[in-house]
Amino acid sequence: MSIFRRSIKQTANLEPQRKPFDTIDDLQRKARELLDDLIKLGAYKHPLKVRKGSRKEVNAMSADSDRSQTLKAGGKTYFFDIKDTKEGKPYLIITESRYKGEDQEPERSSIFVFQENAQEFAFTTTAMLAKIIQE
Repeated sequence: MSIFRRSIKQTANLEPQRKPFDTIDDLQRKARELLDDLIKLGAYKHPLKVRKGSRKEVNAMSADSDRSQTLKAGGKTYFFDIKDTKEGKPYLIITESRYKGEDQEPERSSIFVFQENAQEFAFTTTAMLAKIIQE
């Protein structure tokens, strides 16, 4: 093998792989899809609340999962969600959401209950709720 062929082979192996690129047709298709999505978004009653999740969308999402439940109580909504840690251990998030006014963001606060504390948390919560019910 000649030195010339060897150097061409070596430089070919050193060149980085080319990344795929978008063509004008790809960009036109994406632009059409974006326009269609914007038209759909504009049809919502409150299009900016879709990003945050309006009440109806949140209830629909939580109704689909067996790891989430929603409880409406007057002007407050409680969300019970089971998530997993990076290690795969389940934990419970209890979130209270309440609206102060129509045009304001909801106030939210959350409690995280991890697996190692779940039994004690359930026992204490049940005991305290029993006292409320009896009074």
